Amino acid sequence: MADARDVSVDVLVVGSGNGALTAALCAYEMGVKDVLVIEKSALYGGTSATSGGGIWIPCSRPAQEAGAKDSYEEALQYVTGSTPPGAVPLQMQETYLKEGPKMLDFLQARTRVRYESLAHYPDYWSNLPGAKHGHRSLEPAPVARSVLGDDERRLRDTHHMMWMFDRIAMTQVDAQVLMAQLPGWKKLAARRIWDHVSDVGWALSHKRSRRIACGCAGVARLRWSMHDRNMPLWLEAQMTELTTDDAGRVTGAKVTRNGATTVVRARRAVVLAAGGFEHNQQMREQYLPQPTDARWSAAAGTNTGDAHRAAMAVGAATRLMNGGWWCSSITAPDDPVPRLAIMDKSYPGNIVVTRRGRRIANESQNYITYQLEFYRRHTPQDPQAPSWMIFDGRSRRMYFNGPLWPSSFRPDKRLPKSYFTSGFVTRADSIRELATRAGIDADGLEKTVQAMNDYARTGKDLEHGRGDAEYDRYYADPRIKPNPCLAPIVEPPFYAMRIDPGDFGTHGGMVTNTDAQVLREDGSPIPGLYAVGNCAAAILPTYPGPGSTLGPAMTFAWQAAKHISGAKP
Repeated sequence: MADARDVSVDVLVVGSGNGALTAALCAYEMGVKDVLVIEKSALYGGTSATSGGGIWIPCSRPAQEAGAKDSYEEALQYVTGSTPPGAVPLQMQETYLKEGPKMLDFLQARTRVRYESLAHYPDYWSNLPGAKHGHRSLEPAPVARSVLGDDERRLRDTHHMMWMFDRIAMTQVDAQVLMAQLPGWKKLAARRIWDHVSDVGWALSHKRSRRIACGCAGVARLRWSMHDRNMPLWLEAQMTELTTDDAGRVTGAKVTRNGATTVVRARRAVVLAAGGFEHNQQMREQYLPQPTDARWSAAAGTNTGDAHRAAMAVGAATRLMNGGWWCSSITAPDDPVPRLAIMDKSYPGNIVVTRRGRRIANESQNYITYQLEFYRRHTPQDPQAPSWMIFDGRSRRMYFNGPLWPSSFRPDKRLPKSYFTSGFVTRADSIRELATRAGIDADGLEKTVQAMNDYARTGKDLEHGRGDAEYDRYYADPRIKPNPCLAPIVEPPFYAMRIDPGDFGTHGGMVTNTDAQVLREDGSPIPGLYAVGNCAAAILPTYPGPGSTLGPAMTFAWQAAKHISGAKP
């Protein structure tokens, strides 16, 4: 198959993240055995692999087995309450909530896929009716990278900020404890270090631990399951266009591989699962709110909208193209890709301010909502970018602020000089001096810091309500009283760290139906064409909980496989 110039399969899957590999495995298990997965990069896994790997699936079996109390009705009430009216057809969200647990049961019963329920990770809109304070999100069970054999070298790793010392994998639960140095962190760190160094042969021959977690563990388990079935995956194979017949049915795709174009004919279907368009600056400027810059995105750099353009060329309708999975990002001069400021700006004792020295929003709220507020407030007269995270010596000593380890591990004198000379980090002995050096209005910053110090004393943020919601307190510090999200900014030296309006993907794409079929403008399906994940218009565009991208990607991959195969598992 690999050397043929004209290949024929039953199903062609474009992309190699959770949605793609789930579609391939489900189709295989439902009787469609001739499935080919292609990936344009030299590494497989896409943004799914670099992510935290969580899936938001209310009423899952692992949650029920852990004693969680939840219902479809509560989940639907919450999802519809957190979705703007008219943004998503109701039947899409109903299908998701009904089919998500079935998809997970199917994979966990038949494949190597294993997920663990997160007991304490709350829904992001935690004050809405139907919200829960845990057991709706799940994360992949850690796995040994070596199960993949030689293929482990081609697995895309989880984001570099999720590795201790850039070597030892952390789960989401690990990260919450270790990054804020919460009670028990030393024992946890020691256990993870010992697990790695005691695996002597692996530790001496590999930079990173054999045990992997988060997104790359989720992808590894899916790929491991493909190995069990001898299912092919082509790397460095880029789809350039879809092929159709005279009736408008999608019949396959042209694929560039090894410097040659191969026509891959798909007898039953093409499933697009190739991510968003976040690294296509032209498409960003055409569709997304301003300011926008591909350099701020933490998503896989290969996501350039290939599937979007190919589908639109054959008549696909699109929706929600102005949206993204927004998250403030931090990019140090020596970082390979931006860091997502999910935990950093939530810790007590910091604020994020504009050039006027004013806060933008509640820094501890969920990252999507925070940045939606950023875009709502941003105007030419009152720009919200550039912005800076302001923190003091206590915060510097206690927490991981971007790439800055707590100062007891990595004092300022051990930081790269480029952090300071580039303007990424500014340091001063007073708030006024800090503002002057960073280019922030000094009066405005002093006023804002004084207000935050008052809020920390009373425990009530009168401006933005930081700490009022359950989610706010997930990445807080319970040792801080009376509000674990609020600590004074009083201990010199003071710091300003550049922070950008980033993302981990776009969420606009092809309009699909409940079977994941791509639709035309008139609402009719394009025969033979399916789309899942960030290729398709989002099902949960306001991100109701951790894993609101991968959960729908996998669920509608399951839906696509059922429709392609005709099976009723």
